[in-house]
Amino acid sequence: MKTVKDSRKELIVNEIQLWKQANMLPEHYCDYLLALYTEGDGMEHSDQKNAQKKIMLKDFFLSICAILISLFVIYFTELSIVLQTTILASFVGLLVAIGIYYIKKQLSPLLLYMAAACILLLSSIEITEELFGRSSFGMYITLFLNCFLWIGAGLKWKLGYLSLSGMAGGVLLIIFILL
Repeated sequence: MKTVKDSRKELIVNEIQLWKQANMLPEHYCDYLLALYTEGDGMEHSDQKNAQKKIMLKDFFLSICAILISLFVIYFTELSIVLQTTILASFVGLLVAIGIYYIKKQLSPLLLYMAAACILLLSSIEITEELFGRSSFGMYITLFLNCFLWIGAGLKWKLGYLSLSGMAGGVLLIIFILL
């Protein structure tokens, strides 16, 4: 049975979470107040933690399905390059749009963005092979453009893992070319 003190505390915690979601106070203020009122037990209720776990699981399956369908479209269908590109571009656009929605809801879009980057890489390689054959120069240019795109997107959206992936890819590509 809840006491009056517990119900007041729960009311205050819920109100602070609403302030945080509505950006009525800076996030670090809300975090401090939540830690203060929950006595360090955590800033989120178990229902919210479970909901975030379910969302992350859905993200994982959505990302894996998008990548697998993309691989199927590229390697196991006889679709024209224009149709393949349209399908893959729609996957990338969908994953990025869902990722932007997640950022607005203060959820992590990590898996979605990484899946979109992988699909974009696969589709650009397929387009390059279709247009230039197995030309190494065309492939190097395509891979460098992908790396620069990852770095730029990482810097714009402040996603360190994306910038780091682009830099690592660029360095590995330079090493491969020089060797």
